[in-house]
Amino acid sequence: MDTTYRPVDCRFYDVLEASATQKKYTKIQYFTDLHEFYTVNSVVKDLQTEHHEEFMHLATGEKIRLDRLVSIDGVMNPAHAHLHEFSCDC
Repeated sequence: MDTTYRPVDCRFYDVLEASATQKKYTKIQYFTDLHEFYTVNSVVKDLQTEHHEEFMHLATGEKIRLDRLVSIDGVMNPAHAHLHEFSCDC
């Protein structure tokens, strides 16, 4: 699996910044380091750059690398546009 960081689309980054500013519960879908697909509902605390990689920090304590985000509140990351929204809301 390729672990090279790929910056996210500027328009998608604007959506992420808006979520961090609004401090509301947000549905976030992403892939973990092991390529597991997760869906969480959390408040986005902030966005930070660490060692030339960008991360989203959640109120739950999770830290997600931005290029692993699939969607936030239904807005798809253009890098993952080939994926259809899928989840098990069981």
